[in-house]
Amino acid sequence: MKGKSLIFMILAVVLGVGLGVAGTVGAQKYIFEPPAQSSASRGVSKDSGVLLPIGEFTVNLQGGAFLKTTITVEVEDAKAEALLKEKDAFLKDRVNSVLANKSLADVQTLAAREKLREELINKLNEVGGNKINDVLFLSLVYQ
Repeated sequence: MKGKSLIFMILAVVLGVGLGVAGTVGAQKYIFEPPAQSSASRGVSKDSGVLLPIGEFTVNLQGGAFLKTTITVEVEDAKAEALLKEKDAFLKDRVNSVLANKSLADVQTLAAREKLREELINKLNEVGGNKINDVLFLSLVYQ
């Protein structure tokens, strides 16, 4: 009697683990969003502009969450880079202003981050004279 119950317990554990693994793989494949597109798949070549680090930002989001991110911008050329380096404080102020007005929902999904990227490009170009081509999130941590 003990042998049969031990075999059933082992069989139940193996079956449970198998179903758990299958469920996880299925959920990742069919439910969750695909990984973010790389810049190459978005039609941007690797050497299309000069990269200018803006800095690391830690802001309180609307609703009590916080966001920590490192942002780099792609600018047209070295001349634009020199111009924007002089306006570094203004660029950082715009980034802080945009990020502080966002909620956790505004940074959690890929679509929301793309919308945030476009908003940052527009706001930074107000300062940068339309010299900024893209905003890159090198890290993005929210809680």
